[in-house]
Amino acid sequence: MKFIGLAVLICCFSTFTVGNSVTIKCYYQMWKYWEANGIEYQCKVQNNEIFNENRVTIEKAEGEHKNGKSDDDVKFFVITGAKLQFFPRNLENVFKNLELIFIWNSKLIEITSEDLKPFPKLKSFKLEENPIEVIREDLFINNPDLEVLYLENNKINHIDPKALSHLNKLRAIWFKNNLCKFDKSEVTTRSEVLQIVKKIEQGQCLSTQYAITVLFSQNYQLKQQNEEILKKLNENQKYNKIIENLVETIQELKDKI
Repeated sequence: MKFIGLAVLICCFSTFTVGNSVTIKCYYQMWKYWEANGIEYQCKVQNNEIFNENRVTIEKAEGEHKNGKSDDDVKFFVITGAKLQFFPRNLENVFKNLELIFIWNSKLIEITSEDLKPFPKLKSFKLEENPIEVIREDLFINNPDLEVLYLENNKINHIDPKALSHLNKLRAIWFKNNLCKFDKSEVTTRSEVLQIVKKIEQGQCLSTQYAITVLFSQNYQLKQQNEEILKKLNENQKYNKIIENLVETIQELKDKI
């Protein structure tokens, strides 16, 4: 019976794992976007129904390539109208040379630096029409070549003051229709971008609620660290007491001798 139960458990686990590994169907085409400074080879995902609320792993891509092209030639990846919620895993191993990633109107609720770490050549990133609320300090820490950023039509209420400061090539930002507001929400020159970055650095887009959450988390971590230190101190005091008692015992034995 135990063996049967284990077999059922393994079967269920395997089904879950396979269910989260997906094959995307691409419509491959040459496509020109002004921010690409030329025509790039694109994969636009056609089977959006494969995405769900869980974090999926893209196993491979299928589709008819153009003019002898291959997945190694794909620099432009597009998902629109999906129910994604989380950034897909393994995208970097399917398309190894991505420079433009568009995840548009796809229910994406968060994006992290770990999600973007595999894309050091990323030049254009589109997150338009997703319910994203927070841009963290380290989000683009691994993407120094980022030039164009689409954040419009989200729910962004907090951008860390340091989130964009290191992006020396950033030359265009779309930011309209967010909870956080700027005087000009569509900027397409480096000088205008620097004005936005300066306002962010000055704290114009800080969420009090998010700041309190971070502070609480930091205080909790500090409390845990202090408790560990106190625990070690107490242990050391116990050991010191044992050593003191041992020294006293040895001294008493010496006196008797």
